[in-house]
Amino acid sequence: MAALKEPELFSPPRVAVLDSPLGKLWLAADAGMLTHLSFEALEGRSGRKEPVLDEARRQLELYFRRKRKDFDLPLQRTGTRFQRLVWERIATVPFGSTTTYGTIGKAIGGKAIPRTVGRACGDNPLPIVVPCHRVIAANGLLTGYVGGLWRKRWLLEHEGALAKELF
Repeated sequence: MAALKEPELFSPPRVAVLDSPLGKLWLAADAGMLTHLSFEALEGRSGRKEPVLDEARRQLELYFRRKRKDFDLPLQRTGTRFQRLVWERIATVPFGSTTTYGTIGKAIGGKAIPRTVGRACGDNPLPIVVPCHRVIAANGLLTGYVGGLWRKRWLLEHEGALAKELF
């Protein structure tokens, strides 16, 4: 019988970096769950292997090669109840599709205004994996994205949800 591993209390998460078509992506994991995906550097520890980080990198690489359309990773979604409701709804939007902030608001209770849904999208700690890039304005415009609008446009073009610009 293998010895149980003691938790590393109050220690920074494990961090890994992935080179992608969108630039470097920083991934963080804690207690065997993916906690963050960031377009900016994350503080943490590297070194010892973290299986969930290896699997997240593998799945993201497949996604960028169009060989994977969704992710199957253990996620730690830390946020308010409202944020978690928004993120859970976003996770159901299929590859190659979009939805609107208002549609999500109605789906989670009808009282959420698009702006508050947009704020929850902006606070999503796991962009791409929890695909907030698939949420657009009711008029079809691309609005804010944690990684910048150029990345949102790239992701939607990559998925075929938006026609590639010719110029």
